[in-house]
Amino acid sequence: MTHSRRAALVLTFSCLFGSAAAFAAEPVHCGSADSLRIRGDVPAAISFDVYRQLRPLNAQRVALFQAAGEVKHLPDGLAVCEIADDGVDDPSAVLVHVPDGKNAWWVSAANVQAAD
Repeated sequence: MTHSRRAALVLTFSCLFGSAAAFAAEPVHCGSADSLRIRGDVPAAISFDVYRQLRPLNAQRVALFQAAGEVKHLPDGLAVCEIADDGVDDPSAVLVHVPDGKNAWWVSAANVQAAD
């Protein structure tokens, strides 16, 4: 079964039975050292410049960037892969890849934890 068919099946199952956790548990294929989980709902920025502009967080600014597609809402518990060589020397920011999507997203290091 392909990844997209499994994701559709999990999503359908989640909708039928009201289990959002089943969708968040979709496996992510990354190295064990790079496996992370989002801690708390977090706005993720598509570029480091946008990430820096979000600090300090402001609801209006987040909404504007989200409407423009520059910011994505990542839910609590989402499994992600860290892109270890992100090219930016800033320990407060982590570059992650989400299970579905082609883009990498910057999130606050305070909003990620090692996957179990």
